[in-house]
Amino acid sequence: MRIGTSRADRLGFAVFAALASLLAVLVVTNLNNDPTESAQSVTTFADVAPPTAIPQTKALSIPEPTPSPEPITIEPAAASLTEDEDESDSDEQDEDDDDQDASTADGDAADEGTTDTSDPTDAQSANAEPAQAVPAASAVPNPQAAAATAVPNPQAAAATAVPNPQPATQPGAAAPVNVPADAPAGGTFTHTLSAKVSRPTLHTTPGGPAFTPTFNGTALPAVNPTVFGNTLVYRVIAGQPGDVWAKVFVPARPNGTTAWVQTSQFNWGSSNRMIQINVSNNTVTIFEGSNVLLTTAAVTGKSSSRTPLANGWVEEIMAGPSSAYGPRLLSLGIFSDSLNSFGGSIPKIALHGTNNPSLMGQYASNGCIRVPNDIINQIAGLMPVGSKVIITG
Repeated sequence: MRIGTSRADRLGFAVFAALASLLAVLVVTNLNNDPTESAQSVTTFADVAPPTAIPQTKALSIPEPTPSPEPITIEPAAASLTEDEDESDSDEQDEDDDDQDASTADGDAADEGTTDTSDPTDAQSANAEPAQAVPAASAVPNPQAAAATAVPNPQAAAATAVPNPQPATQPGAAAPVNVPADAPAGGTFTHTLSAKVSRPTLHTTPGGPAFTPTFNGTALPAVNPTVFGNTLVYRVIAGQPGDVWAKVFVPARPNGTTAWVQTSQFNWGSSNRMIQINVSNNTVTIFEGSNVLLTTAAVTGKSSSRTPLANGWVEEIMAGPSSAYGPRLLSLGIFSDSLNSFGGSIPKIALHGTNNPSLMGQYASNGCIRVPNDIINQIAGLMPVGSKVIITG
């Protein structure tokens, strides 16, 4: 059977044609009515008109700058009057001074008036010719400059005419007053000074410049209390209670360095005991006057770091920092002459105990003096701070 020839086929075709016609009618109607639910149109870059080119403006021609005229030199206000006075006072003044006068302000002109008043002849000539100041005042509108030039500062003139009396009395004030003599040599007695201010001042002479002890360029300023927390104490080598100034040993290199101090910054004290350290036989002896209180064998410095021969004092007494130093340590205000440092610090000489008493009598230390531990405890109890120390050989 062929397609489309049966009755059913013809009926289906008719229904299809009717539906197609109805669909076409609906589409046409929808286009004509333009309902609000329809999608809005979108403008794309293809719908935008191409940009219009911006016209270029014509370049402007700028004329060449016209050279300015030569600068006009204007004379300063008081220059003519000052230069006239300079020419009348001295014909030998050079051109550099004239240029400097011409460039100065009114304050400098007043200074020139102060200088001129040192010469009475110049001061009289300036006051005897008031007619010269009038034309200058009319030519220069600033009345201050004219007044400063015509009338010198009376204060400066008075200061020049009447010298200040203070400089005349200064030499008398700087003269040493009651300089004490050195203490007698020998013996065990000594005066001591214990600081009562935090930074006592050291001087090279009584009333002279301030002085700071050093060790190889390292400043050792006087500080109270010391870095170990003890009172700063000096041994006096000139002076006694009642004196305004006293001469003392200070810790510095070279050993034996001295300085002057104002006694008002210290409290007076004294000691009649002395430590004598003899490196020729390695002994330590404690004296009170001529009496021997104690003597003992000791260890002193080896050949590469000998114990120095010097005068010192019991600078401070403290506990030994380790067992190698024993229970007590006495700093002697003396530095090693052989070493520039020890353990990262400045090598100061001390008398202390030891953890190796078998070395007594030998030269085995780095410069310090070692004694048995029971002996160092006795010495620490016998010696007032500030007492004399003598290292001899």
